[in-house]
Amino acid sequence: MNYIYKIKLTLLMYVLMSLLFGQTEYEKWLQGQQQEMAKIMDEENNYMASVTKEFDQYKKEQERLLKQFKEEVEKKWDSFRFSSPMEHVDYDKDLNARGSIDFDKGKIEIEILIDDDTSLNKNERDEKARVKLEKKLKQISTKVAQDKKPILKDQLQTKSGKKVTQKNIATFVKKTIQSQKLKLRKIKSKDGKTRIKYTAKVYMLPDHLEKRAERFRSEVLKQSKRFNIDPAVAFSIIHTESSFNPNARSHIPAYGLMQLVPSSGARDAYNYVYKKDTLLKGKYLYNPENNIELGCAYIRKLRYEYFKGIKDNQSAYYCTISAYNTGAGNVAKAFTGKTKLKPAVAKINQRNSEQVYQYLLKNLPYDETKNYLVKVTDRIDLYQK
Repeated sequence: MNYIYKIKLTLLMYVLMSLLFGQTEYEKWLQGQQQEMAKIMDEENNYMASVTKEFDQYKKEQERLLKQFKEEVEKKWDSFRFSSPMEHVDYDKDLNARGSIDFDKGKIEIEILIDDDTSLNKNERDEKARVKLEKKLKQISTKVAQDKKPILKDQLQTKSGKKVTQKNIATFVKKTIQSQKLKLRKIKSKDGKTRIKYTAKVYMLPDHLEKRAERFRSEVLKQSKRFNIDPAVAFSIIHTESSFNPNARSHIPAYGLMQLVPSSGARDAYNYVYKKDTLLKGKYLYNPENNIELGCAYIRKLRYEYFKGIKDNQSAYYCTISAYNTGAGNVAKAFTGKTKLKPAVAKINQRNSEQVYQYLLKNLPYDETKNYLVKVTDRIDLYQK
């Protein structure tokens, strides 16, 4: 049971008991209930502290695994590449091939390593490289997200203009790689071996972003209606956070389409919706339905809980968008120098929406948040009905 609900129930009991019993009996009962409330609060605080500790341990383990992986990659490759909000990077188990999808630029890059084997002539080595490039391109082109749909569904087409599907994927990758003039470079690896890196590039359809946005449209509309938020704002936030990449991840770490951080936004939203404080890990947050649900819930909480006192709806959304990136406290600091919301809301209500927008751009603590506000706001029109 949520501790706030417990407290409300206890307060109700206070009133009833005071009506049913005399003063002495009531005071004894009240003392017992106060002790019970203190116990409830202690339990809740201890649980919240344990969740925070669990996340800290989880974050440290993720950082350890990433560091270990980076060291392994750098033994073979001349540079380390890893997934980010706008880019998904996938390595083979032996680390001799990697594919990356740049969801912002609509570009796929396939790289493979071939040992500098003197027993093979150039043509033999190039053919060996093409076979490996084909294999990796096929693998990353058919990779599925947590919703069991290919990440690149409807975003690739053959030279004849047909959509790439499971039926024609083999032909597509073969023709794509065979027709390219491959870029190659000899590198000296940290493990002492000399390798040749081959690179091939493939470009997605010009409307690749719209295809991904359409893929998640029904869920965004469903959750926006559920939480009474502007769906155009939700779409624009997803666009800015991940370019609709369901496998988005940042170093923080933040996960998924709406880049939810387990210790803050995800935790806050889950508690808001399900009345339970818990640690949500990457597997849960990579699921598009889970991610959109909690992302929209978090927008609602910012808009209607933290900034509920803001009279102008547009001003409230400017603050909500900024807080999605930097937290409500930092938005308050822009107006008053302190993190308390009530005095900041009073300052905000003295300005019209354009003045609020310009004030945020001038006074928000971080340039990242200022740029974020501009990007999200500029993109809202793309998703208006």
